Amino acid sequence: MEHPILRDKAYSTIKQKLLQRDIRPGERIREDLLAEEISMSRTPVREAISQLTTEGFIVNLPRKGLFCASIDREEMLDFLKIREALETLAVEECIDRVTDEEIHHLDLILINFEQAVISGDRRQASELDSQFHIAIAEISKSKKLIRFISEMSDFMSLARSKERPDLTVEEKGMSISQHQEILYAIRQRDIPKAVEAVRVNIRGMKRKLGLEAAAHISQS
Repeated sequence: MEHPILRDKAYSTIKQKLLQRDIRPGERIREDLLAEEISMSRTPVREAISQLTTEGFIVNLPRKGLFCASIDREEMLDFLKIREALETLAVEECIDRVTDEEIHHLDLILINFEQAVISGDRRQASELDSQFHIAIAEISKSKKLIRFISEMSDFMSLARSKERPDLTVEEKGMSISQHQEILYAIRQRDIPKAVEAVRVNIRGMKRKLGLEAAAHISQS
């Protein structure tokens, strides 16, 4: 029983290091040093790395070794296209089911998100951004939709490493207002407005990642 517990602990610890960018995209990963760093034996670390490689968070390059996955421009555009489809579906399903108590919970997440954005705490803002969108999916009660959006949020955490280190005051305000618009539409039970607010939020992510021009070309 102990071994699966250690494997799961290694998986959770290493994945968190990847998502929080303690291990940077493109950085080499040495199994022996990583095991020593997290104070675990090589076997559960090796198994955790194998799982994370299967999931796409780590890449194994022949004759070179293991590296934290680095998402290129086309992959990011694909992720954002898929994210838009998933999150518009999630917000539609959310509005059909949402209670006042659940809206209050979303509101609390956004209050903390706004504080993190304003203070410049990018890691906390990223985590709360993911929490907000996953919470919307959870209201849908669709297990597959929740899983897909959670997985997409993990990959977007890697993508955010390509954002500029500092956002302007205007960009911070836009990020906050985009999420407020989503919540406002949910509160009003207005599906078309909520869907458009989600799409505006995705376009904002493209701008922050420097993908807006590429997105325009791909649609022409």
